[in-house]
Order: sequence, then C-alpha cells, then structure tokens
Amino acid sequence: MKSTPQDSQTRRKRDHSAAMGYNKEAEDEYYLKKIQELVNKKMELLAVQQEKDSKTLKPPTVNTKMNSKRKVSTRRLKNFITTEMNGKDMTVVINKKLYESDLLESQNRLSMPMKQLKTDEFLTENEKQDLENGKEFEVGLLGPTLRLHQKPMVMKMWRLKSTGRRSYVLKTNWNEFVKENEKEMKRHSKIQVWSFRKDNRLFFALSCV
Repeated sequence: MKSTPQDSQTRRKRDHSAAMGYNKEAEDEYYLKKIQELVNKKMELLAVQQEKDSKTLKPPTVNTKMNSKRKVSTRRLKNFITTEMNGKDMTVVINKKLYESDLLESQNRLSMPMKQLKTDEFLTENEKQDLENGKEFEVGLLGPTLRLHQKPMVMKMWRLKSTGRRSYVLKTNWNEFVKENEKEMKRHSKIQVWSFRKDNRLFFALSCV
C-alpha cells in the first residue's frame, strides 16, 4: 500500500515531536542536576558556618551558672536586712574590685579608700572622731550569701605615710570571712559594700555585682 503525502507529513510531525520530547527531557534532567548541585553546595556552606558558630558561641560553663545563681539581688538583700534582721538606714558605702592585697592572708583586711567612698554619712560624728583619733571598734559583716559572719570585724582607719591617703579597713577576722565565701570572692571580683544599723550597732553587708 502506497503512502500518501498526508501520511508522510504525519510521520514527519511524529518524528519531530519525538525528537523534541527527547530534547526536553534531557534539558529537564540537566537543570534538575544543576539545582541539586546548588542545594548540596548550600548545605556544605551551612555546615561549615554552624561549626564556626559552635566554636565561637560557647555555652556557659557549670561554674558560671552556679555563680550566677549564688548572686543576691539588691532587692533581696534589702528585704533580708529589713525584714529578717530588722536592720535600717541602709546605705551604699563603696563599689570596688577585690585586689590581691584584699585577699592575702598576710594582710587580713578589706581596704575601703576614703576617696572612693560614696558617702561617710553611715558613721556617726562620734565614730568619725574615734577613727580619726586612731581608735577602732567592732562591726558585724553580712556575707554575699546572706549569712552573717559569726565573729565581728574590727573597723579602723589606716593612713599611708608615703601618700597620706586614708582608708577605712575591716580587719581581725577578715581571713576567715574570705575562706567562708571563697566561691564568691575571687581576685578582681566586683563587690558592693552596704552599711546598716541594727539596735544602733553598725553592720556592713558585702554583695557581689
């Protein structure tokens, strides 16, 4: 049976469509492959970045968590002094760092330089005069964990002959207080010293900031 011109035209169209279909599938496969390569590259870059971030942003250590929990807020400190100890006249005396000289056993004292004091109004006029005249007297000291040290401190004024600078110091039982609070009181730790009165007796409270 002879093929007609119409049959030849139909066959050419079919062959053309088949060819076109093959090319389209190949093209689709090519682009899918390229997309997958880009996705894989992106995942590799993200993995590298995450590894860098994990090295840079380290989670807090156990000690850091413990120290943060042991710090007492100013509100809690005030509430403890006023309600638990029936204290009054709370005043910030000084903000300072603990230096090596404050922690050495051979020194056995906390130095509060008078030029760094927030105020000296926590002392009565008689107390100021006694300190100026070289006298000393006992005071109580509340620790950074809201525990009152069993033994009293002795307050005195020290004068440095070389510079003429004056400092109030807490001494006598200071070494025992440091050992009792060694987890909170490290070299270069920032502390805040408060004063308050209980039954007209002078107390200090030391908090970590």
